Amino acid sequence: MTIAIAAVAAALIGAAGPLVLRRIPEPPQLDPDKLPYEILAEFRGLAIGLALGAAVMAGVVAWQIDDSELLPVWVVIAGVGSWLAFIDWHTRLLPFVIVAPTYLLTLALVGLGALLLGDVRVLVDALVANIVVYVIFRVFYWIATRFFGGAFGFGDVRLSGVLALALGALGASEVLVGMYAGFILGAVLGIVLSRLKLVDPKGYAFGPYMIAGAVLGAAWGPAIYSV
Repeated sequence: MTIAIAAVAAALIGAAGPLVLRRIPEPPQLDPDKLPYEILAEFRGLAIGLALGAAVMAGVVAWQIDDSELLPVWVVIAGVGSWLAFIDWHTRLLPFVIVAPTYLLTLALVGLGALLLGDVRVLVDALVANIVVYVIFRVFYWIATRFFGGAFGFGDVRLSGVLALALGALGASEVLVGMYAGFILGAVLGIVLSRLKLVDPKGYAFGPYMIAGAVLGAAWGPAIYSV
């Protein structure tokens, strides 16, 4: 029942993606090749696709994690993550107007989960993971900007903070596996897709891989880490 509720709740959030896309502002310095958000919102079957993706992600996490008090965090990550993955894939942008409120909501839900569990360490661990991962990604961003022509976007840095909060509440192994899995997926699938000429090897979306990696870390982090 818990898995079903989490999947349905995430699916409802995911299905709202087209409505959100129609209402978010375009970036001030618009890339002439970027698809407008209003056009993205009209993609056929988008609401169903986002709902299914969100339901699968939330269902997988709900199936594996022990503390149901932290499940609302992952319902939000799965639902909003489906929007962000779609947007980033098509525009190579992670809109601040979506990421920032998601960060605040994730922090609030982690705090609520810690309160329900009666364990302040849950919140402390989440905040520590948030700081450490954010600093690491900020360094990656500086390196990418300085030496690789900005192949790594600042939106990825912001998103890393959101995912680290959610993963940190579960544990250190979830953080390590969840964030590292994003890099592995991005590298392996990025190479494959670039060889197939489906993405630009010098600038493809990293956000979808980060979100997928975080789900893997949340669901199977301890098992993978112990191998």
